[in-house]
Amino acid sequence: GAPQEHFLVMDKPVCLIDTASDGKLCVQGSALQVLEQIQQPVVVVAVVGLYRTGKSYLMNRLAGKQTGFALGSTIESKTKGIWMWCVPHPTKAATTLVLLDTEGLGDVDKGDSKHDTRIFSLAVLLSSTLVLNSRGTIDNRAIEELQYVTELTEYIKIKSPDEAVDDAEFVKFFPSFIWAVRDFTLQLNIDGKDTTEDEYLEFALKLKLGNSSQVNNYNLPRECIRKYFPSRKCFTFPFPTNPDNVSYLETLDPAEISKRFLEVTGRFCQFIFDQSQVKNLKDGHTVTGRGNSLVHVDSG
Repeated sequence: GAPQEHFLVMDKPVCLIDTASDGKLCVQGSALQVLEQIQQPVVVVAVVGLYRTGKSYLMNRLAGKQTGFALGSTIESKTKGIWMWCVPHPTKAATTLVLLDTEGLGDVDKGDSKHDTRIFSLAVLLSSTLVLNSRGTIDNRAIEELQYVTELTEYIKIKSPDEAVDDAEFVKFFPSFIWAVRDFTLQLNIDGKDTTEDEYLEFALKLKLGNSSQVNNYNLPRECIRKYFPSRKCFTFPFPTNPDNVSYLETLDPAEISKRFLEVTGRFCQFIFDQSQVKNLKDGHTVTGRGNSLVHVDSG
């Protein structure tokens, strides 16, 4: 009907989850009204990442738009929350692509790691594909910054009759996982052998042997990523342009952006369009926007 057509011209994102003055997360009614109009299955892609890592550029590319998600170079991350943009899926008929942008985790001015963990947990719960966007390399620091992963199951309650819920239950409805490494300057090469991006990720997630607390601390986030996200993919993006221009990525003419960067961006978007699954609930039901089946969140 008419609302559907009207809905498809959502020309910019809306706030889905905002932070109240007391720090509690609240779902925005106006965003729910948008969701209510979506009668199609939804593919939900959430991008999480540290403050100012260029998440918005990828979101705008996925939406097929030049701009939309506000860019960190011009604004401080004012709201901590989740922004939503729904667009017709570019390759799957009768499907809506829901893009979720989480406001910069680890923003020191709003230093509240519990809050960050809640936002991260919501992104995991809401999405069918979770993109982790980071800069540089997948080194130990990058993985330690993912401490949210180790706390996920404390924040997520599965309503299930028997109290003990094992990790396998979580994995059933956790999203597939893509690590997007930006400004990557290394050669993809391990022990002198050329490697793929995915092999590079797996190498970074290798566990150390031993039982010391140091080894356990090293292994814990890696074990969590491996266990909760059995489906993993990695894309390494070179610098998009000379470093002076990086903060103006949206406004640059494609001719000023490195071909290699555009090539990786193209592969990244194509992979998400082709591989991202429709969001299902743990009972196997396909999610549409109706009846708030997507956002039924108790984020206490």
